[in-house]
Amino acid sequence: MLRTFGRLITFALLALASLSFANETNTTRTILTIKGKVTTLQALSLADLDKLPQYKMTVPTPWYPEPQTFEGPLLRDVLKLAGVSSGALRLSALNDYTIEIPASDAFTYDVIVASRLGGKTMSIREKGPLFIMYPFDQHADLRKTDYYRRCAWQLKLITVQ
Repeated sequence: MLRTFGRLITFALLALASLSFANETNTTRTILTIKGKVTTLQALSLADLDKLPQYKMTVPTPWYPEPQTFEGPLLRDVLKLAGVSSGALRLSALNDYTIEIPASDAFTYDVIVASRLGGKTMSIREKGPLFIMYPFDQHADLRKTDYYRRCAWQLKLITVQ
């Protein structure tokens, strides 16, 4: 019995250590890659994205019953890191969802790469770690199915074409 208890304690300590390690590395591991027709390939961590100016918007969406507050850098600022100013962007998500959007959306509207929902970092379960969000509250012309489809959640890759 003592041996079993010792193993349980060891397992619990290892589990806590791995959770602690995971929390430390979550801000430094790559969560977004930008590739394709870019000046500089980008592999960005949450810490990298947090260094950019942050924007906050509270918007109604089809995915939540109430307006939600999303926070993160502007998509145009993220694209500038890779030297992108035009073209088509193929957004790819962790769940293999892909959608193509014009880069001009990022320069016309304050589209954000949201890393936080309600002030908290988004988990994969909460449509994170990144969620492309359009300012639906500011532009009635964006409140259309075509633009809602462009809001890729669980974003992992932007391929510039």
